[in-house]
Amino acid sequence: MQRDNTHITKEQLYEKKEKYYKRNFFTFMCESFFFSAALSMFSAESVLPSYVANLSDKSIYIALISVIYYGVSYGATFFSCPIGVNAKSPKWISIAICFLQRVGFFFIFLSTYMVSGSRNISLFLFFMSLIIFALSNGMSTPLFSQAVSASLHKNIGTFYGFYGLVGAGSGILGSLILTRCLTIYDFPKDYRTAFLIGLVSALIATCAMSIGIKEVTDDRESVKISLKDVIPISRKILSENTEFSYFTIIKVILGAAEFAIPYYIIIASLKPDTPDGFVGIMSTIYLIAKMIYSLFVGRIGDKCGPIAMLLTSCFFGVLAALLAITAPNWQLTIPMYIFLAFATNGILLANNTACVVYSRNKFVPIYNTTVSLLSAPIYIIVSFGGAKIADTFSYNAMFALAFAVYLTGMILCIYFRKKAAKTAAERRQL
Repeated sequence: MQRDNTHITKEQLYEKKEKYYKRNFFTFMCESFFFSAALSMFSAESVLPSYVANLSDKSIYIALISVIYYGVSYGATFFSCPIGVNAKSPKWISIAICFLQRVGFFFIFLSTYMVSGSRNISLFLFFMSLIIFALSNGMSTPLFSQAVSASLHKNIGTFYGFYGLVGAGSGILGSLILTRCLTIYDFPKDYRTAFLIGLVSALIATCAMSIGIKEVTDDRESVKISLKDVIPISRKILSENTEFSYFTIIKVILGAAEFAIPYYIIIASLKPDTPDGFVGIMSTIYLIAKMIYSLFVGRIGDKCGPIAMLLTSCFFGVLAALLAITAPNWQLTIPMYIFLAFATNGILLANNTACVVYSRNKFVPIYNTTVSLLSAPIYIIVSFGGAKIADTFSYNAMFALAFAVYLTGMILCIYFRKKAAKTAAERRQL
């Protein structure tokens, strides 16, 4: 790809961004369609815990999925900062790192062939594959946000809303395929078939990005940084960008509720008389809920900001945790899973939106990494603590902790929004 290094005016730059806006928007939607379909086959929130539950009945392995997926992903964002900031092309560096995710998918698929020989070996290969997936996922997240900032110049909240909408729609298709696989095949052929379809779909998403995206980098600042520069820049961002620091505090605290996400499908599956293919059914419901909520929360982001996105999502998190504790049958776990989808998807979209909006297209990967690195320690600690609570007491005690975290998040969102509004009013008076 060629870059135009000649000086152009702001008006010419805007016209150039407008020229490729629709093409890039459509390409991102295509990428969302195929990659989200793939993720529905490799969901760390439902499918992977269910797969591991077929290999072992030890709850520590379920907790380990969360620790690896979120902990490693959060930590890996640190290494993507110099790669992203130094890159001449946000598009191609994002594609290169994202391809490593597909390698992780491939080895998770291969783990299904080890089941008949030794389930321990299959578990070992699975977790090694999950590390590759989580590592590349963590590195790719800030790089993808940077690619978005270099390709789209307006309505970021709405974009992520549509991105989630299309992704959830394709995820429904993926979940239907997953449900069919779980119904007609025995273990492990059921998961093997689903993982293969997911792998192929992810590769198609990579091709779409490679061909379709036309990034505009004329206004991109050329800054060379190393790993040792990341922390000082991050500290400066937190000290100078007040709204982002507020958002970061809330997001870090909410990481203490994410440990419970894989257990929602587990407790739903334990209810009496659950139908065949229940995991696939719940995955479909989960994705429909994400699809409905994506546009709604995206509009909130454009109108009221990322913290407002967190506020509404925390509200639904409270409802999900409450139902997880009180639902007496599998039918009531359906609204529970819907509210969980609202909460998790809203928090994710809020984070993506915040890193692009608050950064103003400068140091985007470092904004993303700042949130992730601060979230990782509390998430890892609480994940192991949550597993201990589940084994020692009950799942209800664990969901009670999640309930308290979401409620705290709501209170902080309201407090910081009022504080930010007061600060803005004082500045206008000066």
